[in-house]
Amino acid sequence: MSSPLQDAVDGFLRYLKVERQLSPLTQSNYARQLAALVAIADEMKITAWAQLEPAQVRSMAARSRRTGLSASSLALRLSALRSFLDWQVSQGMLSANPAKGIATPRKARHLPKNIDVDEVNQLLEINLDDPLAVRDRAMLEVMYGGGLRLSELVNMDCRHVDLASGKCG
Repeated sequence: MSSPLQDAVDGFLRYLKVERQLSPLTQSNYARQLAALVAIADEMKITAWAQLEPAQVRSMAARSRRTGLSASSLALRLSALRSFLDWQVSQGMLSANPAKGIATPRKARHLPKNIDVDEVNQLLEINLDDPLAVRDRAMLEVMYGGGLRLSELVNMDCRHVDLASGKCG
């Protein structure tokens, strides 16, 4: 049985394909996320997108989370819903986007792991006859010894290094 919500979703997917000319992979991701949202809306007895309120959007997110959806997948699902509802507002189907103020879960950010001294020594074993390998070793030593980020190392300028005093500045 087809959902009464599906016609608007099909129109949005046509818009993504024809007007926005998004990649087929992006289109299929939107289609998959919106299909899951239509199924949840059907379970909640929502028969028209105009019925959707922020509390129901939060409920849809909670239901998605309970099915085991990861934080990043839930963020993707809510983003697809927000884009779809924004499109409906632009088409005059809705007066406001009920998903606009709904916060997405934050992805867990992990600190980078440190490498131990033995791993650093193994990394620094190079062929001294290869000028690029010597340069790479010097860069690694400066980066590791100074605790620099890659961007800081790349943005270093030889004019900032005073070899006589051993200072940077």
